[in-house]
Amino acid sequence: MSFNPRSYRRRPWALVADSIRSLRVSATAWVLGGTAAMYAMGLAVASEMSRFPGGPQALAESILTGAEALRPLRWPAERLDTLGGYLTHHNITLITFFLTIYAAVQGARAIRGAEDRQSLEVVLATGWSRGAVIRDRATGFLVTLALISLGLGLGVALSMAAGGEPDLAGSLITMAAAGLCAMVGYSLGLLVSQLTASAGVAAGLTSILLTMLYVATNVWEEIGAFGAVRFLSPFFYANASRALVPGYGLDLPAPGALVALSAVLLAGAAWANAHRDYGSPLWHRMPRQAPPEHLAPRRRHLPGAVWTADLWRGRFGLLAWFVAAAAFSVLMAALQPAVMDAWNAFDFIGGITGGGAGTTPETAYFSFSAEVVVGIIAAFVVSQSARWVADRAQGRVEFILAAPVSWSRLVGERLLALLVGVAVITAGSLIGLAAGAAGVGVELSIGGMARLAADCLLLGAALGAVAAVAVAGLRSGASVTGLAVFVGASYLLGFLVPLFGWPDWTNRFSVFSAFGHPYLEWPPLAGVLVLFGLAVGGTLLAAAIAERTPKVD
Repeated sequence: MSFNPRSYRRRPWALVADSIRSLRVSATAWVLGGTAAMYAMGLAVASEMSRFPGGPQALAESILTGAEALRPLRWPAERLDTLGGYLTHHNITLITFFLTIYAAVQGARAIRGAEDRQSLEVVLATGWSRGAVIRDRATGFLVTLALISLGLGLGVALSMAAGGEPDLAGSLITMAAAGLCAMVGYSLGLLVSQLTASAGVAAGLTSILLTMLYVATNVWEEIGAFGAVRFLSPFFYANASRALVPGYGLDLPAPGALVALSAVLLAGAAWANAHRDYGSPLWHRMPRQAPPEHLAPRRRHLPGAVWTADLWRGRFGLLAWFVAAAAFSVLMAALQPAVMDAWNAFDFIGGITGGGAGTTPETAYFSFSAEVVVGIIAAFVVSQSARWVADRAQGRVEFILAAPVSWSRLVGERLLALLVGVAVITAGSLIGLAAGAAGVGVELSIGGMARLAADCLLLGAALGAVAAVAVAGLRSGASVTGLAVFVGASYLLGFLVPLFGWPDWTNRFSVFSAFGHPYLEWPPLAGVLVLFGLAVGGTLLAAAIAERTPKVD
């Protein structure tokens, strides 16, 4: 976040305004993208309900078993015979989850990210206290979340009206609860960042914790005494106000609990920030006194290896991504016995997992669980594109190009480092999946694991190339937003094609459809060619665009 310290005494709310301004692009993307997704889904569901033999009730009964089978990823399905109930189960729970993860990443970067960019020290030098910085940054993000929630609420209301079940109040209440849930995620990210070595590590760890809370909230009835953790989960309280579902409305204690959780976390973050050294976590070892320069061992580096330096600089963040992928895969595998009854009863399991008539429910479930890593890889690529943009803003790119290193080489080595990161994340997911499967007594397919690993690398290369093109072309934070919109639209396309009955070939525009179901079988040749073409063509295009860019802005 940029900030002009000279405006401090003239505008006491300058930091609040700066926080809102710096997030305006991503906030707009959230509102427009969320509205488009909800509107398309609302029309599709309303159309399906009107055409289904037996009407909405028969449709709800036909998909109820499948909805219950997806309990690890969504809140329990209720009133699927209504548009509000269906959209709440299918869309809004996921929107709430991803909005909370987004907020957690912003919270992790709010203070520690500014320290890494060496911009916070300028703010503190004007007389702002550390507590005031946290107060104003949090206030600015709260206002941004309020605007996002309002925009999404109006978008949901529009989709409900288009589907023939208008409910403005329910839409606004539902998305306001999602916004309060996201504020807890922001506060948690802010607190964790005070305890970790960097903003990247904090973002990874917070995302892990929130993901585990999300899944535990969805299946709390199946995990015995551990189900009590739901009372610490912001998703539990957000779902209490699912006002679009008939029979539910505003649950007054739930918003109060979310406000209290956020306040406690923010207070903890402010205390930790006031008691730690600038640029260091709250608890850290004192560095050992360095030996005299003539006695100090020289570090050996690969000459001009930009990709190794990039990996070394982000090693702690990459470790957090590895742990996140492993932990989530272990959790998904460990839940297999709890959800197996529903999967056994799910007659059209192949429609979701891609398995044929000979696919057992156990194999289908582990295929489904294995493919969760795709979302983690996509998030990792988006985060790397944000780092590339930050490197340019902070002058690191100019320093590297002065080495000298060509633009084409920089693009290529960045993508190589990204591909290594994708390999590390994939390894973490596979290790976690294998460990979880061993814990429940299931033997995984070695061939399926190998295909999954290869396909993940190809997907990572394709998304990385798209990210490189966006960063080279836009050279600003808008490239990150554009990449996120591309990923979201690509994911959404996989749902819209069958809902609207579009031709199967339109799925080729989605990288996730091209990914296929590698644990069960190799992806179709057309999908492999799409991913390979994006990887190679995108890399060449990004290098060509970058070569036309001046080395100094």
